[in-house]
Amino acid sequence: FSDVPPAQWYAPYVGAAASYGIVNGVGGNRFNPSGSITRQEAAAMVARAAKLCGIDISMDDTAVRDMLAQFGDYVKVGGWARGSVASCDSEGILDHSDLEIRPAMAITRGEIAQMLFNMLGRANLL
Repeated sequence: FSDVPPAQWYAPYVGAAASYGIVNGVGGNRFNPSGSITRQEAAAMVARAAKLCGIDISMDDTAVRDMLAQFGDYVKVGGWARGSVASCDSEGILDHSDLEIRPAMAITRGEIAQMLFNMLGRANLL
């Protein structure tokens, strides 16, 4: 990514995540390292990481629809993220204690840490 200077401490981690297909950047060969990540973007990245950890995240369209229908704001989830959000919920990775996804809301570090903890536990890697 053109906006990830090689000398930055995070450059090798961004490079590794990109090489494994976990992150794709924001377009135009940019990563936006100072930007925030939405909850649906986080779900997409965690779902890709879960697949690498051996978790079967595949769901057909009906299963995705049925899984997301329990959330009051499911229609706000981008079409590109629906499968990931549904898979993360199905696998117990996504916290939905308030029954809202809030897909466009910036995710907090604590929320993403919990998602990763849940994913690694589900993959029996903890």
